[in-house]
Amino acid sequence: MSTPQRVLLTGATGHVGGRLFRHLISETDIVVRAVFRSPQSMPAWATRAEVIHGDLSDATVRKQALLNIDTVIHLATRGFSAVAAPSQVELDSERAIAHALALESVAMGVSRYLFVSSIHVYGSALSGRVDDTTPASPSTAYGVSRLQIEDDLIAATEGTRTTANVIRLTNSFGAPAFPRQETWNLLIHDLCRQAVEHSRISLRSDVRTRRDTMALRDVATVVTQLISSANFPAGRFLLASGLTMQLSEIAELVQRQARVALGNDIPIESHSNNDPAPVSFTFEPRKLRALGTVIPDNRDIEIRDLLTLAQREFGKLT
Repeated sequence: MSTPQRVLLTGATGHVGGRLFRHLISETDIVVRAVFRSPQSMPAWATRAEVIHGDLSDATVRKQALLNIDTVIHLATRGFSAVAAPSQVELDSERAIAHALALESVAMGVSRYLFVSSIHVYGSALSGRVDDTTPASPSTAYGVSRLQIEDDLIAATEGTRTTANVIRLTNSFGAPAFPRQETWNLLIHDLCRQAVEHSRISLRSDVRTRRDTMALRDVATVVTQLISSANFPAGRFLLASGLTMQLSEIAELVQRQARVALGNDIPIESHSNNDPAPVSFTFEPRKLRALGTVIPDNRDIEIRDLLTLAQREFGKLT
């Protein structure tokens, strides 16, 4: 019987981290250690996890968290939000913590360090076909900070036995493993909430705007594939569905699933717009596919789960 892989997960209560936490715990050949900033009650499914309480800005906490760890998955960074973007002070603090964690991972013999970055590093390069070879061109402080954390990790692990992986993740959605009210501001989350709360969907942005989206269950599945592969090479990789859709098409996707989950026909309202069409782009995760990585598509199931959750929070579940 092989020895289970010991994985340290940071950001385990976050939007992506929470679902990844739950998925990793379900894997019998993985032992998960999660860092929580403060004590909290754990759900029943998390009882197998090793839990450390403390702030990652504390070197003692980091050393305790890294003890006897094979793989680090670093997700303890803020997601991008147009409503409340992180301040520069917050971004600088995240970078310092990520850099320290990378250096200490190398020193303590961690085999693999995976940082979940963001498509915001592409910034103004989001035009036409975008893949792993597209040069980063961040246009926001958030995008700049993600690229800096990537560069720090690559530099910290160069010439060492620690394999560095950067996953530039597309827009993800899905029912959170830990309740997070702010996730209802995300695009598909908001459309599901509208369908339940108002029995209609109203698109306030240009319906021609394009997005690539992935269900959180698919993100968790792919990341688990990557850390479970001994032959997965170092480098930066784009993780996206490869199916870029207009907002109108995404709304129609939610509309179709609402018929299944709610039994209702939800009308879609939009506003005419004579402005020039938004920039068109398509993500192509070429490197992952070339390595044989299977990128699943469970958006329909994830949307139905979100609609059910919205019913519990905003409507009367029937």
